[in-house]
Formats: sequence, structure tokens, C-alpha cells
Amino acid sequence: MPSSPSSPSSPSSPSPVEELLRRSHALGADPRNTNFAGGNTSAKGTAVDPVTGTPVELMWVKGSGGDLGTLREAGLAVLRLDRLRALTGVYPGVDREDEMVAAFDFCAFGPGGAAPSIDTAMHGLIQAAHVDHLHPDAGIAIATAADGEELTTR
Repeated sequence: MPSSPSSPSSPSSPSPVEELLRRSHALGADPRNTNFAGGNTSAKGTAVDPVTGTPVELMWVKGSGGDLGTLREAGLAVLRLDRLRALTGVYPGVDREDEMVAAFDFCAFGPGGAAPSIDTAMHGLIQAAHVDHLHPDAGIAIATAADGEELTTR
């Protein structure tokens, strides 16, 4: 299957996908961390491109609408990092950034996979191998409160 990492996993060295699912389940198990289907987790690694036979950098990210606590490999979007990062050259600006989600289809690696969310680009542009961002209800309440900015400076 092309979306799986090329290096075999072992008990001492889980694959990027295995580690991503473990982190996702741990974060999604506690409703204080994130609301249902909220937040995204991602992992970067390499796999062998079945067309060229060469290693390619990939990112696995929780698909749009998926739940962290019950996430499975089929619920991940798998994208080529070189193509995803190349989208910075065609970014139309903040007023039209929702249009970028359609461009993620041209970055996909292999058949199937979940639909990427709007947060996918942020995960790809961050250099860290693992990125977790969550949507805790408490944080959302503060961010949307009329005096939210003041609440964060106390």
C-alpha cells in the first residue's frame, strides 16, 4: 500500500503512522483536549514512490471531520510534502485561502485517503516531524468571548 511508511516498524521504533495514531487516540480520549472531530494531528516521514522507486517525503494528517479518539489509517490524508510546500507559490492571499483546499488533491500520494482539511497547509509548513493542534472548548470560549483578549492578559 503506497501510503504506508517504507521502513518496517518494530516495538522500539513505531512507524510515523503508528505514532500518529497513538498520539491522536491519547489526545482525543480526553474531552478537555479537544471537542469531537476537533483539532488535527500529523506526522512526516518517507515512503517509496511506487512509480519511481525512490524515497519521497510524505505527511499523514487527520482528514477533515475525523475524530482523534477513534482515528484509523483510512481516516488520514496522505500528501507529498514537496508538492504541498510548493503551493506557497500559488497562494492567492487570505481573502481566498479556502480555495487552497481544492489544491490539496494535486498533492495526494496514492489512491484513497481522507479529504484534507483547511488546516493541512499549516501542518505541512511547520518543519516539525509531528504536529498536534487541538480545539479545546475552554480555548474556543476564550477566543470567541467579547473580552477574550483581556482574559488572556490577566
